[in-house]
Amino acid sequence: MSLSPTKFIDINVTIKASGLSTANFGSAMLFVPASDLKENQATGFPVDTYRTFSSIQSVAEIFNDDSEAYEVASIWLGGTPTVKDLMIFVRNPEDSSWATTLNKARNLKWWYYTFVTKPTYESQTDVKQIAAWCEANESFFPNCQTGESATNIRNETVDTDIATVLTTLGYRHVATASHASDAYSLIYLMKHFARINYSAENSTITGDFKKSPGLAAESLKDNEYAAMNSDKKKCAYYTTVELQGSTDSGRWVNSKTHSANDEWIDQVIDLDAFVNAVRVGVYNCVADQPKKLIQTPTGQTLVNSAVRVVCEQYISNGFLGARTYTDPDDAQEKTSRGYELLTKAEDILKISESDRNKRLCAPIRLRVFRAGAIHAVSITADVF
Repeated sequence: MSLSPTKFIDINVTIKASGLSTANFGSAMLFVPASDLKENQATGFPVDTYRTFSSIQSVAEIFNDDSEAYEVASIWLGGTPTVKDLMIFVRNPEDSSWATTLNKARNLKWWYYTFVTKPTYESQTDVKQIAAWCEANESFFPNCQTGESATNIRNETVDTDIATVLTTLGYRHVATASHASDAYSLIYLMKHFARINYSAENSTITGDFKKSPGLAAESLKDNEYAAMNSDKKKCAYYTTVELQGSTDSGRWVNSKTHSANDEWIDQVIDLDAFVNAVRVGVYNCVADQPKKLIQTPTGQTLVNSAVRVVCEQYISNGFLGARTYTDPDDAQEKTSRGYELLTKAEDILKISESDRNKRLCAPIRLRVFRAGAIHAVSITADVF
């Protein structure tokens, strides 16, 4: 037997840990009653469980094709833009506070968009409960209103409608759309957001002016548009646009949330994705070190760099952008390219003994500036 080279050449192989990956901000969970299931499927798909569907054909095997569950699934999984899949959770009829149902589902699976069926959207009590849970759990709730509810939303003199109620509550993670006949209008728009790839350049979008094939565009009265555009209702709608005989067959307008900070749908969704990316980036920086992240300027530099990488990515995808602002620290007017990372590597040398014993780094001070979107143009023409 020959002498093995391992006797004098010692090789230690280290495989890099994969760490966390960013959340799927295109994931959606639809909550349905057991009555929507086909009779022969009820025992195979018990309440308080969910399944993932990637085609409307697979949904049709489980749910009645005249059910509300099937209708929502056909909107989400069919048409354009295309969406990869939909999770469906069968709600327990014994659940009375919606929070119980939603917490059961969240304990099984994380998702971003929360969908329900028409009877639930028609109940203002149910909508308020779901909206409150989504706000607390950073899940986006597209509130779809039709029929009498849509009529009330479009009436400037009514202040008891669900859109006004949600605006009063100031929920960031809830948006409302009204449509005279379609019970799921806003789900059409959410498909556009579900397709965003935050790793790609110029990938972020605005909800306004998007087209939704399959959704009938409405032509409304001036006072109805005014009601939905008002600061107390903040309701999106899908409308025809006409100018001197030329008609655009359908565009989304006023895609706002009920945020007390007057935020648009894209601003809320993109900020959630950005915060998630920062958390993941910093976690992986700390957790994936082969030995340890030393509590010195060298370690602080690595943490700062992890944050900076995400900020640069979100400049590239269009969420962050250049801004001239007044610096609150020195009252000077400055221009940022999209973010300012104020923490310096040497700041870790000045942290307290308490923070050092807790193995903290210097707190990250970060200013970010959303690129926003242009929805309107003001033109002044001097004619000579």
